[in-house]
Amino acid sequence: MKFILSRYAQEELSKRNIPLQILELILDYPEDIVEEDGLKVYQGTFTANNNKKYLVRAYVNDLVEPNKVVTVYFTSKLNKYRRLSNES
Repeated sequence: MKFILSRYAQEELSKRNIPLQILELILDYPEDIVEEDGLKVYQGTFTANNNKKYLVRAYVNDLVEPNKVVTVYFTSKLNKYRRLSNES
């Protein structure tokens, strides 16, 4: 997917130590896409160096070209967000 990062998303990637390559993989091959607050949320898992599995969530404005990543974060609460996506 062609995309640009908002300034906030750039800051979050840096602050949370999320490699850009992980974000690119999630956007190109999402495990799930849900809608929240008028944005598409691309979700996918990765295993960190500590062998713990995390869910990356990237909020994307797909109404602009190229798509704009508004924010991104990761969480260890995989079941919580998977449950929410199954309810949509």
